[in-house]
Amino acid sequence: EACMSEANKDVVRRINQCFEAGDHDGIIACLADEVVWEVPPHFTAQGKDEFRAQITNPTADGPPSIELRNLVAEGNSVTLEGYVENKFVGGGVFKGRFHNAYVLRDGLIVKMTSYVVPV
Repeated sequence: EACMSEANKDVVRRINQCFEAGDHDGIIACLADEVVWEVPPHFTAQGKDEFRAQITNPTADGPPSIELRNLVAEGNSVTLEGYVENKFVGGGVFKGRFHNAYVLRDGLIVKMTSYVVPV
């Protein structure tokens, strides 16, 4: 149980590092085929292709800067709080706090729910 929780935290750290690096293949490698990514109320992406389509915001100037502030894992679930900044094409910066909830199976993310609040 404790080992699984640590391994699941490592997957969550890795996917966030890949988001920061703009490594789309690395992000997809963390996902199960049937992954669901919900960002209420903005979108629900089902499967790797839809997930990949949502990774890049066309208004963003490069990948985000992400700070993970609190990871909690129990069983197949990991939650984290974080801080994100993303530059916009043409200037300006999005700054937000986020809370992500992940469900994993066999070391892959099957569900990711992201709540993002601008600050």
